[in-house]
Amino acid sequence: MFEKVELIYIIVSAIIPILYLIRFATYKTKKKKQYGRAFIIAFLIFFILIFLGAAFKLVYENVGNKNVKDETTTTKTVETTESTTTTTVTKTTKVTTKASSYNYEKILAPTGGDIIGKSSKGYDIKVVDGLYYVDGLLIANKTYDLPDNYNPGSLNVTVKAAADKMFAAAKSEKGFNMWAQSGFRSYDTQKNLYNKYKNRDGQAEADKYSARPGYSEHQTGLAFDVCATNKPCITNGFDNTPEANWLSENAYKYGFILRYVKGKENETGYMHESWHFRYVGTELAEKLYNNGNWITLESYLGITSEYGGNKA
Repeated sequence: MFEKVELIYIIVSAIIPILYLIRFATYKTKKKKQYGRAFIIAFLIFFILIFLGAAFKLVYENVGNKNVKDETTTTKTVETTESTTTTTVTKTTKVTTKASSYNYEKILAPTGGDIIGKSSKGYDIKVVDGLYYVDGLLIANKTYDLPDNYNPGSLNVTVKAAADKMFAAAKSEKGFNMWAQSGFRSYDTQKNLYNKYKNRDGQAEADKYSARPGYSEHQTGLAFDVCATNKPCITNGFDNTPEANWLSENAYKYGFILRYVKGKENETGYMHESWHFRYVGTELAEKLYNNGNWITLESYLGITSEYGGNKA
């Protein structure tokens, strides 16, 4: 998305000096040497606009990549009696959950944490730094949420490398040009998206296709949506395209699963999305691929995906 904004800005930056030259050319009286001056001015306008755009991008990226600092909030409680007024100030500190060096190649949870129960399939459910793991697998669905300040900042490097390899294979084998259109999303980004959908379609309808803030797999940095050249992007128009069929049959080879399977909405909690893929590693992905009859994470692990559902 940001790349598109950059392209539009560059085009606009080029159009403005061109308009200046066109305007200059319409003047009734002008000398030859004035043309040279006009071209120099047009070039300076373009250079200044590009410089300002680059400076804005640099500032934007630096702000976005800073670690979220601990925030201190202060609440005041005032108690009044007939003769005295007492003010009590309580300070609380909000602790940021940092993107840790989790081993995403094997999808193992870090050491520590607390086991809070077992799934219906007998797998341990563990909480580590506010994140929920089932059999060592990081889970984000309608039952298991993420801290609002959990922010890896981007797709995990292992996930991105696997995705690049998968897209290269699709290009080599079939000539398909595909990419990850929507990868990591922060809590705030998801909040804005969900609220937009809720205001447009109502909460019940929005819940069928969009995660509430804190419940999105995109926030984990382990999932993304796929788009392809000349194909509908992030819509059911992508269903049954050659690209969607190729992904469904080959994504597991690169460690990815078709996360929201058609006909199993009651398990995942979401409508079928032929474009949404989640990294789990090649070993588990092959199990869930199940020779083309995809098994959902919820079914395999024995967990629910329901808002307000029991986590343990």
